[in-house]
Parts: sequence; C-alpha cells; structure tokens
Amino acid sequence: MKTKTPICDFIKKYNEQKYARFHMPGHKGKNILGYEQSDITEILGADSLYEAKGIIAESEKNAAELFGTQKTLYSAEGSSLCIRAMLYLIAAHSQNEGRRPLVVATRNAHKAFVLAVSLLNIDVAWLESETENNGLCSSFVSAQGLDKALSSLPTPPTAVYITSPDYLGNIADIAGLSKVAHKYKSLLLVDNAHGAYLKFLDNNMHPIDNGADMCCDSAHKTLPALTGAAYLHIGKKAPAYLAENARLAMAMFGSTSPSYLILQSLDSVNGMLFDGYQDNIRGAASRLSYNKRKMEQKGWTFAKIDEPLKLTVDARENGYDGNKLAKLLISAKVMPEYYDHDYIVLMVSGETGYEDLNALQNALNAIPIKKKQIKPTFNVPHNAVMSMKEALTKPSKTVAVSEADGCVLACPTVSCPPAIPILFGGEQITPEAIEMFTYYGIKEVKVVE
Repeated sequence: MKTKTPICDFIKKYNEQKYARFHMPGHKGKNILGYEQSDITEILGADSLYEAKGIIAESEKNAAELFGTQKTLYSAEGSSLCIRAMLYLIAAHSQNEGRRPLVVATRNAHKAFVLAVSLLNIDVAWLESETENNGLCSSFVSAQGLDKALSSLPTPPTAVYITSPDYLGNIADIAGLSKVAHKYKSLLLVDNAHGAYLKFLDNNMHPIDNGADMCCDSAHKTLPALTGAAYLHIGKKAPAYLAENARLAMAMFGSTSPSYLILQSLDSVNGMLFDGYQDNIRGAASRLSYNKRKMEQKGWTFAKIDEPLKLTVDARENGYDGNKLAKLLISAKVMPEYYDHDYIVLMVSGETGYEDLNALQNALNAIPIKKKQIKPTFNVPHNAVMSMKEALTKPSKTVAVSEADGCVLACPTVSCPPAIPILFGGEQITPEAIEMFTYYGIKEVKVVE
C-alpha cells in the first residue's frame, strides 16, 4: 500500500538512526526548544522543495490526488509565495504569446498581490464592487458584471483575479466567473487562502472544482497545518505551461531554506484527510450552525456570508463599534481572528468543539444588544497618476496621514490581518482616502517624493 505521509515517515526513520548531525544549529537535532529533531535540512533522501523528485514530490502528488488538481505544490511561506508565483506564471505565459500581461482584479486584493504586480510590472484593471460599501474586506462582482467589464476592454486580459472567500466569509460565484473568463480566453486566478477546507464539505465549494485555473490555499488557516503552510493548485484544464513551470515560479520567490517542519505538517494533513478528517470539518460546520441559530434567537445579528466555518458579527447592527465589542469578548476569554469598527470575524476549524462555541455564545449573551448604529460609507476616488511599479521604485518618504493630501502613494502600508490596501501605489491621496485611512487606524503612509 502506498504511504500517504512519506515526509513524516522519512523523518521518523532518520531520527531513529541517531546520526551525529554536522549541520547548522537549527538542524542538529539537539532538543533545546523541543522540536529540533524533526527540523532537518536537505540531507540524502530528504528531497529538496524546489527540485523535488523524491518524498516531497510524492507528498505533493498525494495532495494533488486529494484536491483533484493537475499539479499541487507546497509553500512553506504561506499563500503570499503562491500569489507571486501565479502572477509570474501568467506574466510569462502572456509574454510567450506576444502580448503584455494584463490582470483584471477586485480591489480587495491582498497586499502580496499588489506588491507582486508592481514588481513584475503587470498592468491591472480594477473591478469596482457592485454592492454597497462593506469596508475594506469585501468586493462583490457578478458574472454579468465581469462580462460587462471584459467586453469593454480593448483586448481580453491575461487573467481575472478574485479573492474568495474574502476575510468576512463571502464566497464569489467562481463557476459563473470562470465561464465568463474562459469565454474571453482569460485565465481565472483565485486567492483562496481562507478556503482550503471548502474541498471537503458535502457541498464542494473549492475554486479548482468550480473552474479556476490556479488558486492558492493557506493550509494553516483552515486545515491543521503549521503557520506558513500553503498550496499552489493548478486545475486539470489549465494550460500545461503553468504546471510545467510552476516549481520554477515558486523557486524564484521562495527561500532556499524552506522549513521542513512546515513541510511535515502539510504531509501530516494529507494523512489526516485520507483518514477521514473531512468528518471533523463537516462536524465543526454543523456545530457552528447550531450555535449560530441559538445566538440569533437571542437577538444577535451576523453578516450573511457563505463560509460554513466562519462567524462574522455585524457589530453596528447590534449597536456597537466592533473594536469595543471585541474587547468585551476578549475580556470574557474569547479571542477573535480579526475585528474593526464594523465587523468581528471568528474562525472555526475541525478542532472547534461545543466547549469553545458555548464559551462564545455565553460571552455574547452576557452583552446587551443596543440600538443599531449606521455604518459610515466611503467614496474614495481612485486616480492613478503613475504605474504601481514606477511608484514603488521612485524615492519615497513616510508622512503622517493627516499631511498626505495630494501626495501619491508609493506602496501599501497595511498590516495583516486583513492586509487589504485602501489605495494602491501610484494613486493620489485625497481627503476621502485620508478619512478612510483614519477610520482603519492607519496613521502613516509612504508617499512618492
């Protein structure tokens, strides 16, 4: 029977052999921090991530089998590395076809996307959200809206880039969007960092199974892998060029010292998924649905989202500023994933049992619901006066947001979470943008000198 955890099996055997390890301190196996024995380097038989032909390649093939892809590659540097690789691949693919790369993207893209297109000098046409302002995290685009946007361009884009699920838990119509993109012979790329588990629900919502050509999944966000563990997936119908050059693309941006602990965690997740971990995911979704109904019966209002393992409290609808409401939860020993003035995001995984969900329910029920507050809306103009690459490479300086009116943003300076820029490099800072910067607690920005 084929082993499902070749990396972990190799490490176990290696540790049992008690070698005298003449490596760098982190790989010597001396138990100082507690996990060094499993933190190895590219020794004989261990394979090498960016030249994988042995146990890492075998483990990646196991992951590809689980996710139903043409190729799946591991990242030890999160989805950020996968995003850079995807963009390099479509840029190279476009240039091989004799045309300049153009990506059509929603404006709730992660800053890893923004910085990558700047460095790679990829043109971007931004898609504005079709719904009312939901703050930083959400940007809704329908299949009909995408069709209209693509038909208005002088030439079809190389790719369409969508963030789904977004940080609040909204899932895009990937099936519909993929049909439109492919109608124009464009690729569909999805930042699915928050949706690795979507493959393993009764209702499979994973982007690859709904027509995406490439996507990234952060295994550490919704599967039980170590921080930094992620996948680059390439769909079975995607151009062969993408699969053939994917490992090179990852190597171009990845560290030559990928963490073997992270690789082992990805390998272990394979074993768990082959062994029925899907039941844990489905059970957690069922438990959250039950507790959510109980909290709604008490009067709590949650954002209407599609993700079954995410609960997003609509703070304003319940009469609170989200930051203040989050502090009340934290004081009750309930720690959210993310919060801002409007929303509190709580993420559930296969290990989340009724004890934790009941703690959340009891904490919310102890807080009085108040009169609804009106969410502010922001109408920030997007006036690009230079390209993102030009803005990124010009001399720049850091100034207080209050002094930035009329300046040109050099690059995004937003933290993670949610790492979604308000403006992009090359765009002019306006009073409306300053208002939104201030609302989200951004006090300084880097501007072009």
